[in-house]
Amino acid sequence: MSLMPALLLAALLQSGAGLMSDPDQPSPFPASDSEADIAAKIAELRAFFGSSEQDTRQAVATAQQRALIERLQARHAARLAGAWVKNDPGWHIVVRLTGDAPVADEVHGGADGPQYVHFRTGAALTEAEMRRRMRAQRDWLRAQLPYMTGYGLDVRTGEMYVQLDDDAPDRAAASVVAAHLEARLGFPVRFE
Repeated sequence: MSLMPALLLAALLQSGAGLMSDPDQPSPFPASDSEADIAAKIAELRAFFGSSEQDTRQAVATAQQRALIERLQARHAARLAGAWVKNDPGWHIVVRLTGDAPVADEVHGGADGPQYVHFRTGAALTEAEMRRRMRAQRDWLRAQLPYMTGYGLDVRTGEMYVQLDDDAPDRAAASVVAAHLEARLGFPVRFE
């Protein structure tokens, strides 16, 4: 990708995220997922930025994917255990949900090909609940592992990950802390 299309993509994604205040900046979002609306948006953006059709299609598809993720997160908020992009190959979104009630996979129109949504059920807790529990244990965790370099939630697996310096005291402390932290959280912990 040359510099101009890279700048185009950055500008489009920032404008789609509401980061740009320029009202003359065109939105990267087509009016709908119909071929006619996608073609009109691509033509508008190509005329504005002078970019190639393929680069513009990818930028619009990326904006569509982000908007689709936001709609899916809102629609499934009560059961949402995580959502992520898996675009190798094609355009794919994976949505992890609590409970066993199945949700049929979906296909949405996209500027650079179909956007596939794959649902995975069976998660025990929602992402919001896991994050709430992690925040509640933050001070305790920092007191137990003062040399921890970071932590977060892996929504793909439903695990908290804790990053440690690679030295013997941290590894020894982690082996003692792991079981206690999992009991406090109610979900698995992985040390890195």
